[in-house]
Amino acid sequence: MTSSLVTGGAGFIGFALASELARDAGHRVVVVDNFVRGERDAAFAELCARPNVAFVELDLAAPDAVARLPDELFDFVFHLAALNGTQNFYERPYEVMRNSTLPTFALVERYVCTRRVSRFVYTGSSEEYAATVTRFGWPIPTAEDVPLCIDEPTNPRWSYATSKLHGEVLTCTACKQHGVPFTAIRYHNVYGPRMGDKHVIPDFIARMVRGRYELHGHEDTRSFLYIDDAVDATLRLARAPAAADQIVNVGSDREIAMADLGELVMRVAGIDAPIAKHPSPRGSVRRRVPDLRKLRALIDFDPAWSLERGLARTVAWYRARLDGA
Repeated sequence: MTSSLVTGGAGFIGFALASELARDAGHRVVVVDNFVRGERDAAFAELCARPNVAFVELDLAAPDAVARLPDELFDFVFHLAALNGTQNFYERPYEVMRNSTLPTFALVERYVCTRRVSRFVYTGSSEEYAATVTRFGWPIPTAEDVPLCIDEPTNPRWSYATSKLHGEVLTCTACKQHGVPFTAIRYHNVYGPRMGDKHVIPDFIARMVRGRYELHGHEDTRSFLYIDDAVDATLRLARAPAAADQIVNVGSDREIAMADLGELVMRVAGIDAPIAKHPSPRGSVRRRVPDLRKLRALIDFDPAWSLERGLARTVAWYRARLDGA
């Protein structure tokens, strides 16, 4: 039986990934989460009730985390545990760094240093590119081989990007030293139902449902990838021999301004009203689009979900829950 450990399995991407893995009755899935960001909802309970799924409630940043992790050999470790959400970067920077840095040490010590995993999959972030683009004007789209740097350590926004970059370096060095294949994935603005708050799309929808049409960073541009496509790319990369020991962008190369994104959300929601536009918080990068040539060369990836279709599904999901709140 194939087996996978998924950290952050009650969170957004982790839950979707674990759910997809668990569809195969011959695949054992161990889910780890401490609910610092994940949701203990009905969907998660249903996942954990499956006969091939086991749940371990564990704070991976705790001193005894290593000893409490399952003592077994896994085919895959998918490390998604982190404290994400742009608003959290500014309001809870210490917690962001603690919950996005220490867990990687625990997992590396338990599974990489002891060679108890066949492929270690670390999930990084497009936030790692911010200083390269802003400070040095690096060309867009951004490829995986550009130099990375920390622009402003005193700006709390860097709490997340720094911790993700740290985890990526830790993964690469530990896996190479101990002979464990790894794949590091840099996600670019994955969105969809059940992604929580503190992100641009669900926060805009929440305000919209209350009749407040406000958008921050309206001049910035981003690219967005629907959750189903992100999970598909992640699993295919994890299983692809050519993706071993590689760092790979996962996202969409459709660039859209935040102002246009807000209008698109309103349009799929059937609302026609002006949007109040506010500037970006300090440290927000103006443009972010991934170069996907490496991803396509490795797994011939092309998103199945258009932005319009994905937003329609996301708006409907949040509306159904917020209208009844």
